[in-house]
Amino acid sequence: MAIMMLNGCLVREEEAVVSVFDHGLLYGVGAFETLRLYEGHPFLLDDHLNRLNEGLKRMSVRPPYTTREWERQIGELTERNHLQNASVRITVTGGAEGLGLTASSYERPSTMIFIRPLPFEPGELFHKGKRLQVVSVPRQAPGGVEKYKTSNYLNSVLARQEVEDFPQTEGVMLTPDGALAEGIVSNLFFVSGGVLHTPSLESGILAGVTRHWVMELAGYLGFRVKEGRYTLEDLQQADEIFVTNSVQEMVPVYEFSGKPKRNPVITQRLYEAYQTFTTRLRSAGELRGRKLKQ
Repeated sequence: MAIMMLNGCLVREEEAVVSVFDHGLLYGVGAFETLRLYEGHPFLLDDHLNRLNEGLKRMSVRPPYTTREWERQIGELTERNHLQNASVRITVTGGAEGLGLTASSYERPSTMIFIRPLPFEPGELFHKGKRLQVVSVPRQAPGGVEKYKTSNYLNSVLARQEVEDFPQTEGVMLTPDGALAEGIVSNLFFVSGGVLHTPSLESGILAGVTRHWVMELAGYLGFRVKEGRYTLEDLQQADEIFVTNSVQEMVPVYEFSGKPKRNPVITQRLYEAYQTFTTRLRSAGELRGRKLKQ
């Protein structure tokens, strides 16, 4: 079995124990981030930790570690598991506070870091692509925490149960009033008339780290990017569609509503540019001010 980090200590996963009174278990108080290592480099780590800390602040959970401390733990975990290209999941919960909503704030959070080898070869998902299926479960996040990755994942779990061949098919979730929202485990993009479109954060979607990165990258490459309120018809008429998340990167959608999408020109260019930064950047903001090499 793999080695994980539990409250800052290396431990075998089968030996890891958390309290039955942890409010992450009892009440869903917690947040997590999943990121990808490229040759040992934690890509966009600063952006992931910023979102994690914002989510914890919203739930009055004390941020347990500094960026440097998180990075040290990830480095130790990478070394002990002999993995340089992998996915990493960081989880912070409210910690053990007993039964009942007794805590107005959480000063003793529990922390976990898991590491896994990638379940695919580099570039494999991009070339295979995905299908899309609209699910009946609307995108709804509890407590006004839509933009954070919280431990309350029931909305996505219920949507996932409708998709038989997940993850080869990604489920598309709509807002309660029928507008496009996002995928079950991804953000959604489409290209129409040379313009890159994605649902706005006002749609109640996750503020995806990779979503933000791709928008910055598109601007860097000179593409126009628009956020807005979109419909299924907009998606059906799109020239290109792709989904994003931090482990799978960008995955083209080659079929939607029975219509093929077989010429992802802009998606291809974005993907190729994406690969040139994966071992260098800690934040999408570092791209600003860089000049595009011709």
